[in-house]
Amino acid sequence: MVYNLIRKDFRVRYQGAALGFAWSLGNPLALIILYDVIFTHVFRSNIKDYVLYIFIGVVSYNLFSQAVLQGCESLTGASSFLQKIYFPRILVPTANVLFSLVLSIAAFLVLFAVFPLIGGVYHWDMLLYPFALALFIIFSWGIALVFSVLHVEFRDLKHLIEILLMFLFWVTPITFDVSMIHSHLFRDIIALNPLTYFFTAFHDLLYSGRIPSPSTWGLMAVFATMTATAGMSLFRAKAAQLIELL
Repeated sequence: MVYNLIRKDFRVRYQGAALGFAWSLGNPLALIILYDVIFTHVFRSNIKDYVLYIFIGVVSYNLFSQAVLQGCESLTGASSFLQKIYFPRILVPTANVLFSLVLSIAAFLVLFAVFPLIGGVYHWDMLLYPFALALFIIFSWGIALVFSVLHVEFRDLKHLIEILLMFLFWVTPITFDVSMIHSHLFRDIIALNPLTYFFTAFHDLLYSGRIPSPSTWGLMAVFATMTATAGMSLFRAKAAQLIELL
């Protein structure tokens, strides 16, 4: 069922496009070229191999934001479908999150293909990346579940989430390294942001060539467990009312 829902999302997204899924590979490649031109020839950054650093962050954040936004609208967007066919409703936001994951995997395939050209070095620590990504997906899935249920009752929620995602982008180490921040207040805000620890792990594994600290792994596992538990609990509590509210 999840596979069929993901296929449906692909058909809707690429319907009428001559190149179809190839656009998922073309977009990140264009992004790398754009970053290379801007941050190599126009603006200089103090971060070495900045194109690699920012690309890892942007692609990861796009995964999170797409999973949350699409998950938020997943139930309301499939209301007619849900009212006609019975199946576990939780599969709808789950399929949306997995669809976002597939698109991000396409972006990372492009990244790994040009890795040495933008300052990357292949190393064994990268093999741990799928484990960090799995925790990130669980974390994003839990949030998507919560928002998918809340959006059924509060249809303006999507607009609030869009504003929140814009704010989160700038308090997550995507375009900067935490060591560059001198403001104690801003450092505290960054430390309170759960995304910080996921992005620290991604940069450690793919950019710096080192294994994230045990505390980073532990916090990622805690945050993933918390959001997944909250999402599933809320979904189960509201499952009986969802169809009526839709």
